[in-house]
Amino acid sequence: MPRCSSCSAPLPKTGIICNYCGTRNDIDIPAVVDNKSTPLRISERECPNCDINLHSIDVGKNAAFIIDKCPQCFGLFFDNYEMDRLLEESVKHSYWINHSKVHSLLQHPRHKDTVKYKNCPICKEKMQRENYMNHSGVIMDVCRQDGIWLDAGEFKQIQEWLRLGGHNNPSRKILDSKKVLTQQKNYKRAEQNHSAHSSNRSNSELGPDPYLNLISDLFF
Repeated sequence: MPRCSSCSAPLPKTGIICNYCGTRNDIDIPAVVDNKSTPLRISERECPNCDINLHSIDVGKNAAFIIDKCPQCFGLFFDNYEMDRLLEESVKHSYWINHSKVHSLLQHPRHKDTVKYKNCPICKEKMQRENYMNHSGVIMDVCRQDGIWLDAGEFKQIQEWLRLGGHNNPSRKILDSKKVLTQQKNYKRAEQNHSAHSSNRSNSELGPDPYLNLISDLFF
């Protein structure tokens, strides 16, 4: 049984937040990029958050796979197509969907995204903000010419989302609307049950039916 990384209490089957201490727990996936990666060299590219030089690190398993990482804020910069290749290596394709955990993941991101347009580490032009695969909840900073910037924790968030089958899952807006619709149906069903109960109770309080009394007087 999965347990909370903070208090060791059993984790709920339908979410990633511990019911006892409120800790957000990671999905069980292999770590590919961590804060202990040894830099190969200092890159000429600059971090769009810290304005310092990025470090080039090797995160490959069987072969060299070089990406750039900020030593201060731990953001990552991927050249075009590098991020998708790394995700393919780190997360196997999911053939199942855990709808409840995907919804919980979207409700509790690793960090709260703030609207800020950043400069590309290479060309220094403003990057565009894009939601990874349209509904992952992770807002990437994208330079069409050079690559993709992810803030610390966002790569892990994408891994978790893919591992749970999020790429085959409806968007957060659809999930929320379905939840509201289900609640409305439950409320309506409860009101109908309450009305039926009240009606039966009112009938029982009216006393004996006068027509039945008339029939009794005629035949008995």
